[in-house]
Amino acid sequence: MQCTDDSDDMAPSEEETRLRKEAVAWFIRLQNKNLSQEDRHAFEAWQVQSSRHARMYRKVSAVWESPELSAAAAVAARAGSSWLKAKAVLSLRWPVLTVVCLVVVIVLAGQFDVVTRWRSDYRTEAGERRTVELPDGSTATLNTQSAIVLAFDDEVRCVRLLKGEVFFNVQRDAARPFLVESEETAVRAVGTAFVVRAESSGDRVTVLDGAVEVDSKAKTASPVVVTAGLQIQAEQNRLGRPQAVDAPTAFAWLRGRLVVQGLPFALVLEELRRYHPGSIMLLNQPAGRIEVTGTYNIDDPVGALALLVKTLPLSAISLTDRLIILF
Repeated sequence: MQCTDDSDDMAPSEEETRLRKEAVAWFIRLQNKNLSQEDRHAFEAWQVQSSRHARMYRKVSAVWESPELSAAAAVAARAGSSWLKAKAVLSLRWPVLTVVCLVVVIVLAGQFDVVTRWRSDYRTEAGERRTVELPDGSTATLNTQSAIVLAFDDEVRCVRLLKGEVFFNVQRDAARPFLVESEETAVRAVGTAFVVRAESSGDRVTVLDGAVEVDSKAKTASPVVVTAGLQIQAEQNRLGRPQAVDAPTAFAWLRGRLVVQGLPFALVLEELRRYHPGSIMLLNQPAGRIEVTGTYNIDDPVGALALLVKTLPLSAISLTDRLIILF
């Protein structure tokens, strides 16, 4: 069984792309204070065609009004204004300038992960954790830089993991399986607690309580049952073998902690980068190979990094709040 919502593929469908374009076009038109009553009625008629129309417009509005894109829009507006002056076309109306701004913002928006913002029902920023209650009473705790979209109906409870890492505490319902789908895997549960983490190298599923069935989306092998205290890794569309893990260490992020035991500093730094809203550069490669052991506060990644620097042959320079250089 698979998810059956209106965006069945992980990539945006043609229908979703069309709705997004229409929603953006309506958003631009509605900025015109002189918009006719006929146009307003046309917008209302478009929006009530289906719940997908209304939901897409809300997502477009939310993205545009987000602090990050508001800042980008301000930059774009200044750039657009300068361009208009240079072309001596100051008589253009404000909606045209809005279009110019929007084009520039679309170019800039890649760094703000706009597609995920549009698609997700719940998401977190760098350094943020968030627990949400799902429609069936289950809970999902999103770790830093994570996003999910829901598709619940009378037959199945489905969550799509768009990115990041999420802990699921599932309410038992034998009649409706609980599915978590990502790019590489589909995890099936009834009543259990587990984490799914999506990485560039592949998905990682760790079970705290009960058992889950993990299947490769590529269907290269039979599904694997993973029980409490075990973890399975999917790489290149293949499932590995379940391996025993230390639960307090594997689930430490739920308590705001990163627990490491004999890991190279470069790997520890890679983990801390997930929680830092800016960039951390390591110029001292030999230091990256030094093994590290300890418990660190991921709610304060800068403080955790400062603690690590004190124990390693490293120096640090903070050029801004968003850029740290280690050498």
